Formats: sequence, structure tokens, C-alpha cells
Amino acid sequence: MKTILLFVGVFLVLFFISYVLLKHFLLSLDLGEAYAVSETLVAFNFVWLEISVAFFILMSATYFILKRINSKVYEELDTISEYIYEISENKNYEKTLKSQHYLEFLRISVGLKNITKRLAQKDKRSR
Repeated sequence: MKTILLFVGVFLVLFFISYVLLKHFLLSLDLGEAYAVSETLVAFNFVWLEISVAFFILMSATYFILKRINSKVYEELDTISEYIYEISENKNYEKTLKSQHYLEFLRISVGLKNITKRLAQKDKRSR
């Protein structure tokens, strides 16, 4: 969230700087009639409005996509944490662990399952 806000802030600062500079440049041009200057500024403002709307839409879509990815990652982490707790505290070696969203978590869960098998074998030997 902080990264997105920082990105939006930097964009807005650059947007306003470029807007002011371009508007100053347009006003310094000798376009002849006041009507031509007025029409140019209206078109200029309209283009910047379209750019702002497009940016807002893209940032909103990015925020919701990142929020969804974040919730999936935390769901996977909670599942792995619960699995580790069951193994370490309750010695429930029959507990299953299923990774649903990302390949990285699948690799971690395979490693944890291998560790669990070794712990179960070690526990059987010690009894």
C-alpha cells in the first residue's frame, strides 16, 4: 500500500510540474487570436484529464489485483503455519498440507511433508 501511495504521489508531482510547464509554454507561444489560445488550452486540459482518468483506472485495477494476491499469499502462509503448529506441538503427523495458489508454496509444502515423514519415522523408532 505504501508503495502504491508513493507511486501515486510521485506521479501527481510530475503531473503538476509538467502541466504547469506545458501550459506556460503554450501561453508563451504566439498563436494569434485569443480564440486560438483558448481552444488550445481547452484541448490541452482535456488531454490531461484523459491521462489522469486512465492513470486512476490503472492504479485502481493494480491495487485490487495486488490486494487479491496479498490475500492468497496470507492464506497460504496461514495454512503452512497451522501445519507446522500441528506437527510441532501436537505431533499430528497425519495432518495434510495442500498448497493451492503458488508454486513456491508447493515447494515449501513438499519440503515440510518430507520433514514430517522423517519426524514420524524418528518418533516411531524412539517408542
